[in-house]
Amino acid sequence: MGRMLGVFDDDNDTARDDLNLCPDCGSYFPQDICPICGKVCPEEMRAGNRKPAKKKKTPSRRGSGRVTFVEWYHSWWFILIALVFMPIIGIVLLITSPHKRSLKIGLCALVVCYLVVTSFGFTRLFSFFESPVDTSLSREEYIAVCETVDAESFYRSAEYYKGRYVTMTVMISEKIVDHDSEKYNVYYTCRTPDGADLPLLIRDCVQDNPQNFLPGDVVTVYGEGVGNKELYIDYVPFDAPCLHVAYLAPKQ
Repeated sequence: MGRMLGVFDDDNDTARDDLNLCPDCGSYFPQDICPICGKVCPEEMRAGNRKPAKKKKTPSRRGSGRVTFVEWYHSWWFILIALVFMPIIGIVLLITSPHKRSLKIGLCALVVCYLVVTSFGFTRLFSFFESPVDTSLSREEYIAVCETVDAESFYRSAEYYKGRYVTMTVMISEKIVDHDSEKYNVYYTCRTPDGADLPLLIRDCVQDNPQNFLPGDVVTVYGEGVGNKELYIDYVPFDAPCLHVAYLAPKQ
């Protein structure tokens, strides 16, 4: 009953700065005496003397009970599709959408990670930070554990030599750059030292000392077999046994 003289607005806020306020029952009234409890209104609670009532914060859309209509192009499903297939448009839509800022940042980070992984793959992504060959051994130790094989044996038994330390002598045929932003990005197609047409791949993983081989160079390489590797030469797939080269020496 104490609030019968109050006025309720759209937000159910009963504060009336133009009326006196009873400190006991909380009623608002224009007279000097509260009509509900009979208490004389003190000076500090009279209209114009007390501090204005604080306005209530507008409740957020989430959990406020209000129905909020979002344009179709700001819907989560459309933004997700745009971020995957049209990242720039998707980011613009996400920034201008009415969704919470924390969710926008989280979704952007998730999509960026997805695009990086799908563009480079896990193997290539981690190859930015790790050497493709074993660097725990010195040059002498590495060469000592390498098994000597001829190019033809390596070609015919690529899976057998996968993960094994191998040394062999090859003739360089052609240089291939697989990816511009990767450190160990240079491959060479090779043949047997006598020029027999037996295609092999060697990947230049020589530590901080990339090579610049020319067609016809004959070199002895020390590295680790990786089985068959597929590259694209002029958009044409090329599949051949591959060796990651850690060390090399000109043919003696």
